[in-house]
Amino acid sequence: MKNFLLSAGLFLAVTSSLLAQSRMSIAPSYWFTYNPYSYQISQTFNGSTTQTLASGHGIVSSVGLMARYYFTPQWDISAGVFYYRNADHIKSPQGPYGEYTPFISKGWLFPILVNHRLTDSRLSPYFSVGAILAKSKTFTERPITTDGVVGIGINYRINSGLSILLQPTASYSFYRPASDAFYTFSQYTSYSFGLQTQLIWHF
Repeated sequence: MKNFLLSAGLFLAVTSSLLAQSRMSIAPSYWFTYNPYSYQISQTFNGSTTQTLASGHGIVSSVGLMARYYFTPQWDISAGVFYYRNADHIKSPQGPYGEYTPFISKGWLFPILVNHRLTDSRLSPYFSVGAILAKSKTFTERPITTDGVVGIGINYRINSGLSILLQPTASYSFYRPASDAFYTFSQYTSYSFGLQTQLIWHF
């Protein structure tokens, strides 16, 4: 919690200092993602090793705030703070009564993106690339994880002070579960497809 408060305070301090400039915007945001994953578990016990393929998917809903700084009318960099809720559906290995009940985890996301608005028209394609840092509140021992993310969407300018962004996204996780003396994790694959919406208020 202290780490989050420090990060949020730094984010707000930077945002506040930049608000005095004319190249800023703030955007309340919602981000929905679908996250399929799979990995192999090798378990060693009494000298013998068994291997199990684990798989499932997460359904993640995130709400937060994005701040942008515009280098030009078409290029900007954005950073944000999101609170997420992940419903993890474990497909394999199954429990004694079939698939497990979804497991709920929560935490914080910190996206950092470089964005490009392709044209100066009212309706324009909008491209983003960057990284998402995540800190789990549920798995407190897990380190901050990193995903690479790209987005291709549409930005519609309502007027000089307000616009709407609708952007499908795709991301890939660089996180790998830690192995120990009994369990070894390999062939870990985790990616996400999502859709984010933002109401962008320009200063």
